[in-house]
Amino acid sequence: MKTLLLTNDDGFYSPGICALKTELGKKYRVWIVAPDREKSAISMALTLNHPLRITQVEDRIYAVNGTTADCVNIALQKILPDRPDFIVSGMNLGENLSEDVFFSGTVGGAFSGYLYGVPSLAVSLLAGLGQYHKQEFEFARGAEITAKVLKKLIALAHNGIIYNLNIPFPNRGEIAATTLGNKRYTPDIIERTDPRGRKYYWIGTGTPAYADREGTDVWAVQNGFISLSAIKYDLNSPEDHTLLLEVFKQFKI
Repeated sequence: MKTLLLTNDDGFYSPGICALKTELGKKYRVWIVAPDREKSAISMALTLNHPLRITQVEDRIYAVNGTTADCVNIALQKILPDRPDFIVSGMNLGENLSEDVFFSGTVGGAFSGYLYGVPSLAVSLLAGLGQYHKQEFEFARGAEITAKVLKKLIALAHNGIIYNLNIPFPNRGEIAATTLGNKRYTPDIIERTDPRGRKYYWIGTGTPAYADREGTDVWAVQNGFISLSAIKYDLNSPEDHTLLLEVFKQFKI
């Protein structure tokens, strides 16, 4: 029986991760190591300035007072008896499309698995682009779709790849293999005054702007497809590197 590590950025109690455990537990040996509270938009941040504590909630379910990346590191080094065959991060309560991959704690969990050479999948549910409040998610159905996708991915995944799955509701029941699209935020910066007269600021999500080029993850979910992207952790720009070599080849300071 293959072993899966489940994590997320919504907390170990989230209905998304609980639905995954129920569904994936039918075929796999499942462990949950996840934050003890919501840690959204924290990417791959690590906790360095205070100690981390692990609470065993149930058999093979652990809560950590840290980030998603903390949870993956602790799980692989201190909790799981053996290396898992796959890491699944999610199911997130809301989209993780395009530029979201840089901020998302859900995708950050999958990236953390990649750094250990473990194939990883980030899963997100959405019920309308950019709608972050009062969404109704189909957790059981989302978990069923994830299980079917995972069955295929386990056969072809390798340790140099991260998969990003976005499941819209309603959907066509079809998978679109997508590239990352374009989604840009202009966050709302809310200014308030505390009871002592001092200003404070709260960063909101704002209203994202989407570009729905055909074949991208944004286009897919807008057209009712389930989006599956393959991501490699490579931020190099070969063209600009060549330009720098040319411009600075005889430059001295």
